[in-house]
Amino acid sequence: MATFLDVTVLENFSVIFVFIFVWLVVYAILLYTNVLGQNQLISILLGLMIAFFVIISPLATLIVKQIAPVFAVVLVFIVIISVASGMFGKVDVDSLPGLKGVVIVILVIALIVGSLAIVRENIEVPERGEDFSKVSTVIFHPNFLGMILILAIAVFTIGLLASKQM
Repeated sequence: MATFLDVTVLENFSVIFVFIFVWLVVYAILLYTNVLGQNQLISILLGLMIAFFVIISPLATLIVKQIAPVFAVVLVFIVIISVASGMFGKVDVDSLPGLKGVVIVILVIALIVGSLAIVRENIEVPERGEDFSKVSTVIFHPNFLGMILILAIAVFTIGLLASKQM
C-alpha cells in the first residue's frame, strides 16, 4: 500500500536532481571565485555543460548521488555550529582568517576520498595476470604512460594558451 511517506518513486527523478545540483554548485563556485569574470552567461553555460557531462556518466551520477547527502549534512552542522557559537557572544570571522580556508580544504579532501571510495567499489578492472605490487610495473604500464603523456600535453597546452602573446 502506498503512503505519503513512500519516496521510492523519487529514485526515478534522481538524474534530474543530480543535474540541477551539479549545475547550481558549479554556477555558485564560478560566481564566488570570479574565475571567468563578471559575465554570468558564461558561468551558467559552463555549469550547464558540466551538469550534462555528469549525467551522461553513470559513475559520476552515482558519485554525486552518494556524496551530496553527506556533504549537505556537513554543511548543516557547520551552520548549526556557527549559530551556536554566535549565541555565546559576537564571533568575529575576521579574527580567524584561515578558518574558512581550512574548512574548505577539509571538505574538498573528504569529497575526494569519498569519491575515490565509490569509484573503487564500482569500477571493474580486468585481470591480466600482471603483478602490480612492484612500482616498476605500475610506472611502465602503457595505461599509466598514456595518462602521463596526456597530462603533459594538457599542461603545456594550458601554459601556452595562458601565456601572454606578443
